[in-house]
Amino acid sequence: MDKLKKDSLTELVYTKITDMILNKDLVPGDKLVIKDLANLLGVSQTPVKAAVQRLVHEGVAEQQNSSGTYLKVFSNRDMEHLYAVRAGLESVSLRLCMERFEPKEIEAITSVFDIFQDDKPIDPVQYQQVDRRFHEKILLLSNNPIIIDFIRNFDFVLKCYQLGLLRPPEETLPEHREIIGSIRNGDIDKACRLLMHHHLRTKNALAASGVQERQSPE
Repeated sequence: MDKLKKDSLTELVYTKITDMILNKDLVPGDKLVIKDLANLLGVSQTPVKAAVQRLVHEGVAEQQNSSGTYLKVFSNRDMEHLYAVRAGLESVSLRLCMERFEPKEIEAITSVFDIFQDDKPIDPVQYQQVDRRFHEKILLLSNNPIIIDFIRNFDFVLKCYQLGLLRPPEETLPEHREIIGSIRNGDIDKACRLLMHHHLRTKNALAASGVQERQSPE
């Protein structure tokens, strides 16, 4: 029972710290001082140390010699590399999905963008939410825990740097619809190819932007 309580507390502390990162209470480059975080959260240093080590393992934080642990600062080039890996892994996820799709699962993925109409303005915030839901459904339906864990880590990094959409809905919505059309037609190779190109275009847009502020995927 003591072990269960300890694990539960560590998970709670981890969640609190990640919430602080997403809320920008902690930003890339900040030092993660165990004692200060423990005092802030009202817990001992043990679960805080475990939570910070988990962030290091996930690549969100890094230990810098003897100076301590810091939230990792991702360069523009780092983010380009992450997008390239994301493109490949999500394409594999889609292939796994389409090889075992049930009708209700096809509908769950292919209907998400139906709320948007060409003759009406698109709310960027709503579009971003729908976009994330679309890509998350592909990952979850792949039933591959290794891919799911990596992509969720990637998405967490993106949220830490999020400023808005990197490419406008007017550009990416037609791409999403073309991917969806191939899914509905059961064309696995084409759907996977289109999905990969979709992410690589975003990677290229990031590279062309030449800015240090990282933005959200689609």
